[in-house]
Amino acid sequence: MMFKVAPRITGTSLRDEEFRVHETSGSMDVSTVFEVLNGRLAAYLVRGFAPLDVCRRVEANFWASTERVPRYGEGEDGIEAYLIGASHYGKPTSTYLNEVLGCKAAVESLYTGTINPVAAFRDTLASEIRVRAASLNGLPAGDCKAVYWNNVGTFLLEPHDDLAQVKDPIQADFEIQQVDRVMAVNIYASVPERSGQLQVWNVEPDDGSRAELGLTNVGFPYPVELLTEYPSLTIAVETGDLCIGNGNLVHAVLRGNPESPRSRLLLTCFMGRNINDELIWWT
Repeated sequence: MMFKVAPRITGTSLRDEEFRVHETSGSMDVSTVFEVLNGRLAAYLVRGFAPLDVCRRVEANFWASTERVPRYGEGEDGIEAYLIGASHYGKPTSTYLNEVLGCKAAVESLYTGTINPVAAFRDTLASEIRVRAASLNGLPAGDCKAVYWNNVGTFLLEPHDDLAQVKDPIQADFEIQQVDRVMAVNIYASVPERSGQLQVWNVEPDDGSRAELGLTNVGFPYPVELLTEYPSLTIAVETGDLCIGNGNLVHAVLRGNPESPRSRLLLTCFMGRNINDELIWWT
């Protein structure tokens, strides 16, 4: 008689001293960003990176926009998120890049009357390495994506990794496939008190685990009950914070305090090194 072995998530983990959050306030330390990028740190949190007046203006511009798009799923009124900006996820490269072009003005309108804090972050890195948008045939990736999560469960965004999706064969012509380590860049324009925390588990899943779970080239969602054997960190974020995360590690966004409104708005992009040692970004 054959017994089916229960699935496990296997892969690599950071050393104990690396599986931590480094925190600074106001100013950003570029060398710490590279610790995350190089897989030697779980996350870097910069408190108050974006001034509150910038955050309030971005939030007002987001809700004033007629280009805000619902993403349907398991959320209030059947909507799991509202977005401004394109996502590369699960679509041909040309489709994504043409969507970027189509919503370029909408993304730029987020910064009407204020600055672009995501661009300010990337400009700071440009003193150390060439930084540019990933591109194909002269069409660049998106500047960023503004996301308001509207889920009603334990997680606003379920456990996932950011590396699996950049290996999708549907985007074999896109240079993001050269990236081995993904760095997730998140700037929080609005976070209700005691909500929207990030949870990070100390495992970078291997291809075998993804295949067994049916998550090849997807990396979403990992069953939370399979993550209990790994240590986890919870990162409490606040309005104005910048959090740079090791996207190869499994991570999720917690709902947090159920009494809080779900008005968690963030500006986000992904970054990674290509084979020419350029730091490229995409959304």
